Amino acid sequence: MKRIYIQAHHESADDLTHSLGRFSGDRRVSVVNSFEELLRGPFGLDPSAPCVRLNGNLVLATSHLTRLLAENGSRSGPVVNTLSADYEHGGAISTGPLAELIRADRARSIVMHTASYLPFALNGRVEDRDEAEVRLARSLKHETANKDAILARYIDRNLSWRISMRLARTPITPNQVTLANTVVGLTAAWMFSTPSYWMHLLGALLFLISVTIDGVDGELARLTMTETRFGGMLDVVTDNIVHAALFAGIFVGCYRTSGSSAYVYLIPLVLGGFALCAIATYLAMQVTGEAAEEWLGKIDGISGRDFAYLLVILALINRLDWFAWGTAFGTYVFALILMWATYRRWGKARTDSPV
Repeated sequence: MKRIYIQAHHESADDLTHSLGRFSGDRRVSVVNSFEELLRGPFGLDPSAPCVRLNGNLVLATSHLTRLLAENGSRSGPVVNTLSADYEHGGAISTGPLAELIRADRARSIVMHTASYLPFALNGRVEDRDEAEVRLARSLKHETANKDAILARYIDRNLSWRISMRLARTPITPNQVTLANTVVGLTAAWMFSTPSYWMHLLGALLFLISVTIDGVDGELARLTMTETRFGGMLDVVTDNIVHAALFAGIFVGCYRTSGSSAYVYLIPLVLGGFALCAIATYLAMQVTGEAAEEWLGKIDGISGRDFAYLLVILALINRLDWFAWGTAFGTYVFALILMWATYRRWGKARTDSPV
């Protein structure tokens, strides 16, 4: 949003300025007596400029607003009114060209009911706030649906949003969650490195808990509006540290359990596979153009951490050695298939490009 205009009567201007908080005095925010002023006088805005109009005391997610703008925020076409998800439909998000939004003829407008939990309008009831918080937390699992692996989407996210909602009411920060979860992951890796069956099983369960909590830090950051680039980098770095420790722990544990030196030689082999996977993933991330976001979401999904569930099963039947051997050679297979798919997509993009 480059500019924000608030319609309010002049007599309430002082109260409104106070309520704007840190946005008070911001040149991007203007208060007008009527939106009609935007098309004339000192404003003189382009009537066809894509615009969004918020009506009501709305709670919404950034992803939901972004999707509405992408689908309906064009310079032409009718105004689309998306009604809020509360029972009274006490608010709406309208998208379309600026002039059409200001002079909207309800007979020409398209009215839609949201299929999501949001936006939700606070209509003055005491219980509205609690309901809005639950809906906002539940909506988090849909923000990453196109990137999550299957089990993460249907199991992990249904648990993590409940944890995130409760942590959002505490002083705990997303980075603290990230660091605490790193300790949990490293503890699981140490358990895998022992020769004990029960420690292996406990380590697998602990890592599964770590995988579920792994989504909490990002969800908590979005709920509390404390997302930072450092927090995102910290999450990626600590995830890689836990992965390296986990696989090393499994190989060491298999060696200590069986006494076979083959597992020692598998360690450099699997490190080479990880390096090749990193290169393949980097190349895949360079894909641009139409449907690139969908492609990147699929890459995130297939390279997720659903293998944590497999680890629990293998630990239960005492066959972690299958995972060790499968990982050592499976990483190369995955990397080569991903490279092939990436180059094929690049070739298709060149073929479809206009001359």
